[in-house]
Amino acid sequence: MIAPRWARRRRAVSIHRGATAWGVLLLAWGTAFTPSVIGQTGSTLDAVERAADLGQTDEARRLLDDWFASSGAAVRTTDVQRARFLRARLTADLDSARVDYLWVAVRGGDRYGAAARLRLAQLYVAEGRLDRAAEDLTRMRADFPGSPLVFDSWLWTGNVRSATGDRAGACAAWETAASLQSAAARSDRDLVLSALEGCRGSGGEARTAESFSVQLGAFSARATAEDLRNRVVASGQTARVLEPTEAGGLYRVRSGRFAGREEAARHAVRLSEAGFESIVVPGEP
Repeated sequence: MIAPRWARRRRAVSIHRGATAWGVLLLAWGTAFTPSVIGQTGSTLDAVERAADLGQTDEARRLLDDWFASSGAAVRTTDVQRARFLRARLTADLDSARVDYLWVAVRGGDRYGAAARLRLAQLYVAEGRLDRAAEDLTRMRADFPGSPLVFDSWLWTGNVRSATGDRAGACAAWETAASLQSAAARSDRDLVLSALEGCRGSGGEARTAESFSVQLGAFSARATAEDLRNRVVASGQTARVLEPTEAGGLYRVRSGRFAGREEAARHAVRLSEAGFESIVVPGEP
């Protein structure tokens, strides 16, 4: 949700409606820019990213179109990777996004390649193609074992396994994420730990539930939980705070109720697009 954490709050696929079609752009690089041109291209891509983060998608696309149109044969490899990652992030055409994400995943390093492979997996989750999502998550860990996004890959592996009904597999994935929690933001560490509380309560075994929800966090302080709920609601998604089930328990923030795990997993992707990480859990009675 890439520097070690820059995608965490603007993570996921960020697919925006109303995107214009992208032309085929041939990009080549080799010789280095002069320092002044390097600064200029970096500033342009910084502006693209700022506009995208603020939801100014039309402006972000315009700036990115201008960047591609003005780029010469001396574009740095990392700038091309970043530009194609941003183009995938800004397009509503899933096929076009996949092409760019795959290009970056194959050619990029830990910074962009790992993030692109994670986005590919999230796209497949959104489409309900869970086998392909699982393959991309495994591939990401194999190709970028040193990336801090390995934590995210295990978090999403847990979501995918939960969506397929593999409760024990989901718990195992979240256990692995917990062992890597030093690479994660505090809110995401808490999220995994709260998921594991549910795993221990069920013995890690599959269990039947009438509905499923998406949990965004669990907190000891009500005010913290309410703050997260309000931010989720402000983003256009639904959210609620659940009271602790026992003395000294946690206030849980959840969104949606779904008849199947797969639908809940797709909702988790939508929340990720809005900047919130989450896990799929059995719905409350």
